[in-house]
Amino acid sequence: MGRWGSVCIGLALLITLLGVSGAKAKIQHGLCVDCHTMHNSQGGFQVANGTVYVGGPIPGLLNTDCIGCHTGVNDGTNTTPYVYSTSAPNYGANGFGTDGNTLAGGNFYWVTQNDDRGHNVVGIAGQDGTLGLTPPGGTAMTQQLHCAGAYGCHGDSGIADDIKSLLGAHHADDSVIDGSTVGKSYRFLKGVLGYEDRDWEFQPTPSEHNQYKGVDRTSETQIDTSTISALCARCHGDFHSGQDISGGTWGSPWLRHPTDYDLGNTDLNSEYRDYPGVLVGNFTGYTTGTYAPEVPLGSVDVSTVKSTVSFNDDAIITCITCHRAHGSPYPKALRWDYWGWPGNGKLNGCNACHTTKD
Repeated sequence: MGRWGSVCIGLALLITLLGVSGAKAKIQHGLCVDCHTMHNSQGGFQVANGTVYVGGPIPGLLNTDCIGCHTGVNDGTNTTPYVYSTSAPNYGANGFGTDGNTLAGGNFYWVTQNDDRGHNVVGIAGQDGTLGLTPPGGTAMTQQLHCAGAYGCHGDSGIADDIKSLLGAHHADDSVIDGSTVGKSYRFLKGVLGYEDRDWEFQPTPSEHNQYKGVDRTSETQIDTSTISALCARCHGDFHSGQDISGGTWGSPWLRHPTDYDLGNTDLNSEYRDYPGVLVGNFTGYTTGTYAPEVPLGSVDVSTVKSTVSFNDDAIITCITCHRAHGSPYPKALRWDYWGWPGNGKLNGCNACHTTKD
């Protein structure tokens, strides 16, 4: 083999290794044809097949849209996160969705069965029959929720079209998540920071999970747009900001459940310091202070994954602590069966923080 042949093989191996070790939300496929079509025509038929972009073509020369690409069944080896399944996903035996094949955001399947099980995204579920276009804690939208863009969560909210708001993000260098671009933002949520678990929290553990960005707020009006809760507040603002949280005093008694609030602000002897609820029999095998992916907490520092919490800017309540962003089998897209407890015989995630209220 010639010198240049050896160099080429070496470069190819290096690129392969970099692609495997450095990839997070970035596309991990090797073939352009897996995602793109040059002319949207093959054998006399259109190639593009979208749920939102019915009939194609689709921006970016894509074969399919967000829903088409992210529909499937997770098995722990797939390199595309599947957030929608056409049959019921496995939420696991523990009732928290961490020991089956459900990923961090949950699954849109359940909102196709009941409006209150998740977000009614165009192309998957129809408009919410009860709420219409008005999200809880927010004001009426002019369009139904999309995956991305001005009417969605992912991508650039300054661009209306789903795909156009995400262009380039799947090929971006996301080795550093700084929120400067869509590709460099946590899970393509522009401006949001966080630590991305490599397999999107397929059966997460205390040492392998997403790390959500939070802020230790000192007032109800303090907003840090890099947090996951602030993103949710774009539609559900009343649940995150304003005087309806605690009446302007920022502390107990709360009028609404606080978010972007650090449990480290509570008394040293408070029940919250026993997270994740080991004293009431929650999460067998955990010790007090173990990070529980079943009831995840946010942190100010998201440069690395946290396996324990010190109650110093790393035990922050977020919207994601209790809810799944896409959907769950429970009302209000909750992570656990809050409404069915204790009759369901399962653990109650509320006890992870409210450890004396069993």
